[in-house]
Amino acid sequence: MNAQLDPTKREPFYFEDYAAGQKFVSRGRTVTDADIRLHVGSTGADHPNHTDDDYSSKHPVLKGVCAHGLLVLGIVDGFITDELPKFMGPSMNYGHEKVRYIAPVYTGDTIHAEIEITDCRDKDDQWGLLELAVNAVNQNGVTVLFDQHILIVQKRAAAGSGPSQG
Repeated sequence: MNAQLDPTKREPFYFEDYAAGQKFVSRGRTVTDADIRLHVGSTGADHPNHTDDDYSSKHPVLKGVCAHGLLVLGIVDGFITDELPKFMGPSMNYGHEKVRYIAPVYTGDTIHAEIEITDCRDKDDQWGLLELAVNAVNQNGVTVLFDQHILIVQKRAAAGSGPSQG
């Protein structure tokens, strides 16, 4: 977490508390076979690249069963939440401008997120948009995913009027 944003502070952070150039690094998390199996079970996405080691090891790019890109993106979303929204006032995901699955993530890989706020812009009088450049990086320093992520964050002046839809 950026030193300028002290998570021990009791008051929530609002849009105005953030600036382009702020950087955050998440904790790491190891991807397990159970993660992949649960993702298959919850989505039905049972392509052999994610379930059959023999099949996937014959793939020209893969060296075995790999995690689904959306599973990795979901893990990254958890990293973003740990670093930013859980310390904010009202906020939520606003969307993704660009997601790229750059390299496979295998069972046993430990990934973390390197997050940079690249833009802060007004949406309206109550809400601002934070644009994030997020790189998921594995234990070997290889970037495995890029996410250009947008968060919508309440402005301090709007906090007294309660949450509203933007």
